[in-house]
Order: sequence, then C-alpha cells, then structure tokens
Amino acid sequence: MSFLRTTLLFWRTYLPRICLARRTLLVALGCALVPLIAFGLLKFVPHGPSPIEAFLYPAFFMLLSVLVPLAAVITGSAVISEEVDDRTITYLLTRPISRASILVGRWLASATVLAALLALSVGGLKLAVESQAPSWKQAEPRVVEITNRRGEKRTRTIDREIPAEFLAAMPEGELPEGLFRTVLTAALAGAAVYSALFAALGTFNRHPMIVGLGYAFAIEGFLANLPGTSQQLTVQFYLRSMLMSENPKLWKLVAEAQLTEPDTTRAALLALAIILAVSLALGSLVISRRQYVLSA
Repeated sequence: MSFLRTTLLFWRTYLPRICLARRTLLVALGCALVPLIAFGLLKFVPHGPSPIEAFLYPAFFMLLSVLVPLAAVITGSAVISEEVDDRTITYLLTRPISRASILVGRWLASATVLAALLALSVGGLKLAVESQAPSWKQAEPRVVEITNRRGEKRTRTIDREIPAEFLAAMPEGELPEGLFRTVLTAALAGAAVYSALFAALGTFNRHPMIVGLGYAFAIEGFLANLPGTSQQLTVQFYLRSMLMSENPKLWKLVAEAQLTEPDTTRAALLALAIILAVSLALGSLVISRRQYVLSA
C-alpha cells in the first residue's frame, strides 16, 4: 500500500509538469500532423489516395512505425534522466520512499499524457477520413501523349490503378468495423511498452534518448523487416500482428505491413505485457541499487 500511495503521488505530481514540458508540445505537434496530412490528401489532391488508403498508410507508416516509438523515446527517456540532469535525483533517492515508485509513478504520468495524445491523433485521423469520404470521387485517369526518338507518338496513362478492395472498403463513408479500434489499441499498447522500455533504459544510461533512437529506428527498423523469426524480437512485430488480426484483406495490400507468421491479438498483447513488466522490473531493480554520482 505504501508503494501504491507513493506511486500515485509521483503520478499526480509529475502529470502537470509533463503536460507543460516542451517535449510534450513537440509530441502534440507530431500527433496533429497525422490527421492533417490525411485531410489534405483527400481534400486538395485530385489524383491522390482513396479514403481507406488515407487512413491505412498514415496509420501504419506515420503513426505506428514512426510517431509511437519516437514519442515514447522523447517522453520515456526523460522519466529518470530529467531528474539526473536537473540534479534533483539525490534528493528523491534520500527520501524514505521506495525508489521503484519514483520510476513507476513518473513513467505512469508520461504514459498517460502520451496515450491521450495518441488517442486524439487516431481519432482525428478517423474524423478527417470519414468527413471527406462522402465527397471523394475517383478522378478520371490522366492520359498523356509521348513521342519517342523515332518521332512516333503514343498515349500513356500515368495514374496508378487503385485496387478494387480499397474502392469498396468504405461504401457508406465509414471505416470498416474494427479497423479504428485495432489501430487505436496498437498505438496505445506500443506507447506503453516503448515508454516503459526507454524509461528503464534511463535508469542506467546517461543518454537514453540517443540509445533509444538507435534501438527504435536502427535495430528494430532492421529486424522488423527481415523475414523469419527475427521479427519476433521487436515490438513492431506484435503491433503489426494486432493490425493483421482485423481486416487482414485490407492490410495485406499494404506490403510493408506483411508478416511471415503473425501472432493472434491475445498472444501479441501477452507478449507486450511481458515486455512492459520486465522493463519496469529491470528499471526498478537498477534504480534501487544504483548510486547516482553527479558531476560538478
């Protein structure tokens, strides 16, 4: 009970602080960019993507592949390293409280803010796509005349052909059932796991943001796109498995989202929960035993 009360105290104390932080504003701008891009593609690009494509591709490439790990690095890496940089870590560690509650409480506050921003981003993306879907019409293909070296003229269609599955995905102007819920769940799960992982990293590394960026976009970016079982070593594998569990026919048209043997949603959530628990446990163990020596 003492641990829970202290954790809740740190959560309440750190929550307003992180809401006013500059890094939170940066994450909020990134979250707002996703629905704005989807809206712009449907509203102002006559030969642009179909409505369902304007949801699937930003959700996968911008949100889950880039924004979720990047935002988690920005917020999660500061959970402990911020106290070290501000030289207030020694004050906290000398109080008669559980050291683990410092990590868990501050991480919980960061995860709360991050989850709220990502939920607004996914909700905004859904709203932007569904608001423009009823007025969207497939543009007439553009045919151009090309003259070769011999002076012969021929015509060529330069617009790509939109798959029939995409055209038939939103007949009433609404996203297919389960698609929004799955993307939202994957985004929130990814934010929680990534932020816990990078928060734990900050307990024993002075520069967790640099290491976190290298891990999220170099190591995971490489392993997640390799064929075989190496994909299961990444968080992205389980997030993509969750996507493939709902509307697999649509996600199969997004080539980069393909997995050799995706897990079920239940198995993916279980694996993510284990990664989160191990990360927090390891971080709690390190912060409980490490002696932080601040340089002059």
